[in-house]
Amino acid sequence: MTRKDYMRIADALITAIDLSPEHCVESEREAHKCGVMFAAECIAEELERDNSRFNKEHFFAVVRGEKPLQARPAPRIITGDAAEKGCAK
Repeated sequence: MTRKDYMRIADALITAIDLSPEHCVESEREAHKCGVMFAAECIAEELERDNSRFNKEHFFAVVRGEKPLQARPAPRIITGDAAEKGCAK
């Protein structure tokens, strides 16, 4: 999968959060959002399994609205043994 695919998935989850039924009381809206975030966690686990470079924390920040959809994750810092082997941690 590509970054563009990840962005589409995040956008769909953002839309799902925003589409909580208007007639719901606040506690029901929170439960709806919680359910969507649980789905986001399950999806992120699978995406990470598919691509070890997938950044779950960045993905969650985008879905929660803490970062814009187009934002790029911070570069990974290479340290210790990984640096010696030329791998990102």
